[in-house]
Amino acid sequence: MRIIGWFLVVLGVAGLFWQVSRSGFAAPSGYLYGMADPAGEAAYCLAVAERIREITRETGPPRLEAHVDEQIRFWRSRAGGALAKGRAALARDAAAPGVNEGAHLHLAVQDCGLRAIAFYGHRFASME
Repeated sequence: MRIIGWFLVVLGVAGLFWQVSRSGFAAPSGYLYGMADPAGEAAYCLAVAERIREITRETGPPRLEAHVDEQIRFWRSRAGGALAKGRAALARDAAAPGVNEGAHLHLAVQDCGLRAIAFYGHRFASME
């Protein structure tokens, strides 16, 4: 009876492993907002931070402004020559029917900040 139980456990684990590995190959792009590469993702995040800067005109709360400055510096070095592509993608996403630009920017700056922390290991001084 114990052998049958262990056999079922091993079979279940093997089945789960097979399912996860099979599903993993069909996963969507790992870059934020459907960008095709790391430079495009960085350009999108840079465009988000710059757009927030345009809206606030550096008159927002000091911690927010410091964080936006840090994001601009962080993403600028990674965007390379893809800035136009990032700005175009942000304009497309913000102008989509039913999208509130402010809400989209709010979520995007959070996603970009979390990406910088989790993927690149960056530490934002403004968040400490």
